[in-house]
Amino acid sequence: MTEGNDVRPKVLVAVFLAVTGCVGEAPSPQTSEQGPPPAAEPVRNFDDRIYERNVVFMTMGADSAIIVPWLLRSAGSAQGVERTAEAWLARAGLWEPFFTDRWESPATRSPFRVHPHGPMDLVVGPDGALEEILYEEGPRQLEVIIDEGMSDWSGNLGETFRVHQGAAHFGNQRIEGLILDMSRIHRREGPAPGEWMFLTGPGRLALLIVEAGESSTYTAWGRWGEEEYRWPEMEVEWSAVRSFEEARRDVPVGWELNTPDRALALSLVSTGMELRTGAGEGPLLPVEGLYQVSGSLVLAGDSIEVRGLVRHLQR
Repeated sequence: MTEGNDVRPKVLVAVFLAVTGCVGEAPSPQTSEQGPPPAAEPVRNFDDRIYERNVVFMTMGADSAIIVPWLLRSAGSAQGVERTAEAWLARAGLWEPFFTDRWESPATRSPFRVHPHGPMDLVVGPDGALEEILYEEGPRQLEVIIDEGMSDWSGNLGETFRVHQGAAHFGNQRIEGLILDMSRIHRREGPAPGEWMFLTGPGRLALLIVEAGESSTYTAWGRWGEEEYRWPEMEVEWSAVRSFEEARRDVPVGWELNTPDRALALSLVSTGMELRTGAGEGPLLPVEGLYQVSGSLVLAGDSIEVRGLVRHLQR
């Protein structure tokens, strides 16, 4: 990790091999990265909060998509901070999980700060902003670089969503794209934040659609060229489903999304998914999923081909 005057040279990474599986435990560094902080809260409240940080790299071309999502969680208490980190590489409809780990770090007044761990390292700028996420384990190496900011949005529950220009290094090739950096917070016993979608397309199109927890309402933000958009309400319907037997329920493989005034209309289909079940007491188990999707967007009278990520949640 790089912080303050500890400057880590940029890493020239070798060809990123297809990777799967988990990494072993490693000592957790004592330094931490300054993420977009939630509103200041008394220390006594830290033990019932869960902090979510998602950083997603995605290419912008309509013909194909490469997606690298990093999903980071922390939950603070008086005893310490429970942390999890997961990362995948998606391309050509295939999902390759290449890092997943769970560990504990010492108690802190800032449990929302993300930490490096094991083969996951971070580069942090002088202002505390996250600039790079690096992964290196043996010959397996990948670098995600967060460059200039493009848009800065916020949700009704204090969430922050920031879209940046960025890149990923695969071998000697730098691939340009967009990066979503999002932060959310919720109580352990309260409703958890809902699913979300991040889509890109030609003309530096970036579209974010977020479900507001258990209310099943959606809000969307967008940027296309130099124009910024916000749609306070989105209607989302599943246009196609398939059976997911492990959870004993159906999951979506197609979506239709519209604003009430039809200013925005979006059709999506799954081109590849990674699903898993969670623990539950009823006959229907919770589902967490990542989808690689493609489709068409009608915005301001123009039809645009889009590709992207759906972070799906069923509870």
